[in-house]
Amino acid sequence: MSEIFQAIESGDRKILVRSCNGAGKTTALAAICNWYFYTYGDSIVLTTASSWTQVKRNLWGEIRRQARNAKLYKDPNDPEKLLKLNETSILLSDKHFMIGISPDVPENAMGFHAPHLLIAVDEATGLNREIFDALTGNLTGSDAQIVMICNPIDMQSFPYEAEQSGDWQVITISAFDHPNVDAGEELIKGAVTQTWIEDRLNSWSHELSSGADRNDIPVLGSEIPFRSTPGEVYISWLRKRYRATPIVQARILGEWADMESEGLIPMELLQAACQTPSSKEGEVKCLGVDIARGGEDATVFAFFAGNCQLEFKTMHEKDLMAIAHRIKRYYDEGFQIIALDDTGVGGGVTDRLKEFHLLDRAGRTIVDGGIYPVNFAQAAKGLLRNNKDLANARAEMYFALLDELRAGSLRLLDHKQLLQELAAIRLSITENTLAFRLEDKELTRRRLGRSPDFADATALARYGLRLREIAKPRMVL
Repeated sequence: MSEIFQAIESGDRKILVRSCNGAGKTTALAAICNWYFYTYGDSIVLTTASSWTQVKRNLWGEIRRQARNAKLYKDPNDPEKLLKLNETSILLSDKHFMIGISPDVPENAMGFHAPHLLIAVDEATGLNREIFDALTGNLTGSDAQIVMICNPIDMQSFPYEAEQSGDWQVITISAFDHPNVDAGEELIKGAVTQTWIEDRLNSWSHELSSGADRNDIPVLGSEIPFRSTPGEVYISWLRKRYRATPIVQARILGEWADMESEGLIPMELLQAACQTPSSKEGEVKCLGVDIARGGEDATVFAFFAGNCQLEFKTMHEKDLMAIAHRIKRYYDEGFQIIALDDTGVGGGVTDRLKEFHLLDRAGRTIVDGGIYPVNFAQAAKGLLRNNKDLANARAEMYFALLDELRAGSLRLLDHKQLLQELAAIRLSITENTLAFRLEDKELTRRRLGRSPDFADATALARYGLRLREIAKPRMVL
């Protein structure tokens, strides 16, 4: 982070900082704002971020906290007292102030001039060009500067174009540069750690080699990360190599990456799963049911016997009772572990299954196998090692499927639509949170040109097995 302060102090006019997750970039930007404003008594500091909430709560929350703790600003009318800080502004005089500006009102960012002017932008990839045009129009003086900080997640954004122009001083913050990671302990609470990196690599990537028999593995204590070839990350404390997927590049290494190019589940895993030997040991039969929402969508039934996926069945009938009858029929045929989409209209099918006495009044299974309604927005059940980081049930069921695919224990159908849909499922890149969340299903639909129904039904079927493992026997009502 010191490199950013040095760039400001040396007078660099345009500074772009692309950062990994969890490095404390908002804290650093707030410190820059306070340092600049306190240092230059003739300064104006303009601040903005990707949303007004981000400006008000995150950036200005940190600016105020630092100012209070350091007792930075005295009341101009009573120097014996500290200045009472406003929510998004500090006014020391008509020509010396710091303010927060909404990114939605570009005209409010125009017409500011001072002997020293600093423009500070947080979460910069989330701002449109209009607000940047307004902000940079203020850079008329010789001592006017702009610093923008971002996660490098959107190559269609202004920060990416700014870097390509060659006019900006570019600073990269990798997770491996952080003191917590370098020391192997949490020196700065709440920031990125070695444990966080390991957890994210296991979810965002996969190991390329253990490195035990390779002669090009560096010794412990060498540079972190060591990247022997493009597309790989070497973790010295684990002595492991991982694939540098786009999300690893952006969220861990602080590098620009084409986040649209790859989904949660790599295609090579899916292709390998189509070749996995079939094992029907015990022949546990399970079924996933994705309920049609309307229009051209069909209800999709995904079947498994043991680890082997069977042919799909589809149903264009929209009558909820007819769908419930079909589920009951498959249950009677031996598919007694069933997970169904209970989101939206799927709730109506759940209600019909209650009438068949397959579910109790609370929607819980009362049959020998198990019927499990799954609302995608409900909380994760804690079935996976990293359950605390999963935002909802839909994320959990896809990560559960990913675990099986990585273990090489699942045989999928070589089904064109299924493979396309599974490869299209992506993590959200807009959520400012450490919890794993899948992108909105409507975004996947737009990209595919259809709803990912085969993928959801397949993930539901495997999720039903996990839910069965934690189910408790229930009294028949």
